[in-house]
Amino acid sequence: MDNENGMKLYIVSFGDSEKYRLAVREGDSDPLQGLEKELDSYLRERFPGDSFAYFTSPKVTEVTWEHRDRYENYPELNDKAIENIKAVLVKEVKDRNDMQQLNSDAPYDNTGDGVGTL
Repeated sequence: MDNENGMKLYIVSFGDSEKYRLAVREGDSDPLQGLEKELDSYLRERFPGDSFAYFTSPKVTEVTWEHRDRYENYPELNDKAIENIKAVLVKEVKDRNDMQQLNSDAPYDNTGDGVGTL
């Protein structure tokens, strides 16, 4: 246990989102598991057939509870933060899809016949 209250502190981000603070009481259920599913469902509604593992898998760093004051300026992972994360992830998926489309429209794109086109 990191402290007398049984609390653990994590810094969490999704995709290229901002980093957020998440305090969890040791032994409580993992709040990120449900959030990962929520984000995946949210993106699947907007981009059917795409894959989102990079975007919806949390990047988590545990912080020593005694050093929590160093992270006071990080926003808390709450409902408002989740809405912000969703907006960032939608933009990231759109950007990725646009880049894939640009790459497939490139002047030397392979047309499938082994010959590039101009």
